[in-house]
Amino acid sequence: MAEHLSHKHAKNAIRLMYQEQGFQVSDAVLGNHVQAELGVDIGEAPFAALYAFVDEYIALLRYQSIYFLSADHKASPSAMTFYRLSIRQLRTLTSIRVLCSYGLDANARLQLRLLYETAQLWVRFRIDQQILSDYTACTTPDSANKFWHKYLSKEKTERYLKNQMQEGGLIWIGEMDEQIKDLKQKLSLVAHPTFLADYHETLSDWNGQLDNFVIMDPLKSSYFTLSKAIFITVMPFSIFPDPPYNFVSISLRQQDAGWNPIPHPTESWEDYNQQLRNMFPTLFLIAIRFFEGFDKDKSD
Repeated sequence: MAEHLSHKHAKNAIRLMYQEQGFQVSDAVLGNHVQAELGVDIGEAPFAALYAFVDEYIALLRYQSIYFLSADHKASPSAMTFYRLSIRQLRTLTSIRVLCSYGLDANARLQLRLLYETAQLWVRFRIDQQILSDYTACTTPDSANKFWHKYLSKEKTERYLKNQMQEGGLIWIGEMDEQIKDLKQKLSLVAHPTFLADYHETLSDWNGQLDNFVIMDPLKSSYFTLSKAIFITVMPFSIFPDPPYNFVSISLRQQDAGWNPIPHPTESWEDYNQQLRNMFPTLFLIAIRFFEGFDKDKSD
């Protein structure tokens, strides 16, 4: 019953935070649409509150992606690149959520690696125009492979961001070194076919229901996967001061674009989308309180 109540508390906290930031939401949070679409009820799952935050971020990724579509792509060609990044993160985070929902935690952690590397790229694109240009030029498997080795292998982008953030007087969530260290250490345990990785898979199978062939109930070990997925998703939206995208865009708030924005009193399209992006770090500050509440019960 405690997990069920924490799920309700998380959704209530999310709804209240929207309202405090000026958004006019109904009794149902945006993430409810995600749970309904996926059709998996996790209300009684271990750490169910974390699923509520993951669902909310999936919905927010969809909402903020509309901004990149609204740009004048001739005047702002990079807008489509950021739209593509948004969709990749949306799909990857959804994959993690679905896999964790069915007890496939180790498989979800493999997706966590992709989520992390894409988030690193997104952040670097905000402050490095050269890599943005090189990324756009990756149109063949060979060029894509060269791009990865040039910018992502051996923690190259991580080191670049650390230096640039310090030199530019910027701060961001990626400077939480202990969180990053914990993330990479535990990801390495499941990303390669080692004996220890087999242990992780076997333990979840042993703790599941042996009469099931594949699908299990959500696992307690998903605490790590879900909490780190939330942490990574926030990265591209947690640079302070936030570098502007500088897109030439057209407001879609008053047009029949097949999309219903969340009502907000600001009249400026740019300000509205900034407020929407600000919800990522705002909700993360609330989510931390739920992480801490589960720390004593977590299983990695």
